[in-house]
Amino acid sequence: MLYNLQILRALAAYLVFLTHFGLYAGPVLPRPDLLAFGAAGVDVFFVLSGFIMFVSTSEGDAGVGTFLTRRIARVVPVYWLVTLGLALMALVGLRPIGIMDLRPEYLIQSLLFLPFSRGGYIEPLNSVGWTLNYEMFFYVVFAGLLLVPTREWRALTATALFLSLTLLGLLPVPGLYWAYYTKPIVLEFAAGIGLGYAYLRLGSLPPGFPVRRVTGAAIVSAGLLVLGGQAVAYSLGVSPEMTGFLRPLVWGSAASLVVGAMLLLEQGGITLRSRWLLSQGNASYSFYLMHNLMLHTASKVVALLPVGESLRAGLIFVLAFAASAALGSVLSRHIEAPMNAALRRRFDRRPVPTPLQSALTR
Repeated sequence: MLYNLQILRALAAYLVFLTHFGLYAGPVLPRPDLLAFGAAGVDVFFVLSGFIMFVSTSEGDAGVGTFLTRRIARVVPVYWLVTLGLALMALVGLRPIGIMDLRPEYLIQSLLFLPFSRGGYIEPLNSVGWTLNYEMFFYVVFAGLLLVPTREWRALTATALFLSLTLLGLLPVPGLYWAYYTKPIVLEFAAGIGLGYAYLRLGSLPPGFPVRRVTGAAIVSAGLLVLGGQAVAYSLGVSPEMTGFLRPLVWGSAASLVVGAMLLLEQGGITLRSRWLLSQGNASYSFYLMHNLMLHTASKVVALLPVGESLRAGLIFVLAFAASAALGSVLSRHIEAPMNAALRRRFDRRPVPTPLQSALTR
């Protein structure tokens, strides 16, 4: 098992939580977008996805249908459950996470992972689901790449395909789907595939390889890229959230450096064996899907208390994080994992791994 990558999942989810917390802590921050750098956690997820899909299929034991079945079993059930739960809350008038308008087509397109415009934003009912739209698109594309016979050609084809998509996106072709799926952020899947190819190709590290120095330099460089990019954005008076080709160039490069560093550490015999973070890595998908709802709920609860702005922000953070971690773990252990296992037993002959058995199946 790649322990370091599993722990990195938890840390990436926490980064995204931090960014969304900034929307509720704005009054006590020097500027409301001060925590925008945490959105780079999504880029870590995309690079990880490319890496894991490439490495986990490198032995050629998965056909197109089997691969898609495994991905659907892993992603769809809990996402549908959370989405339907949000829709139900909106129907009874609770307005979770700012859902002010619920239309049948919104729910259908959300469940089908199809992008659409809602309130001026291209996002499903569960706003973080925009990343799942890209993930499902990547799974479909990667399923086609499984028809490429060798992993060398598969990696090259993936790079050429995603690069071509982003270049074609520069053409003034009308249509939401065209604009959505040709965004440069898809290059991060190719970056993960490239890391996967390098990981399989290089094998073990040579004797005397300075693992700590190289990984330390990679992590520091990643931090400088993310924070430096935000500082430059501030100086230019633009949004610090990377858009266009800047996102894969800055945040995607930083994510690739961090993922690569975690892999090098593990190859060098250095594993981050925190039981808490390992369990949170397993629950990171559920945490990710739930955290916005928990932030919204915590803000409503804390608003009832007679406390100042600074304490209010701190209470929102503590309550929302604790609730996201706890409910994410419960959802992962008692709903996500059993549903995934049941679907896999029904449609996939390969044995279902235990939660901590293999990071490459998640």
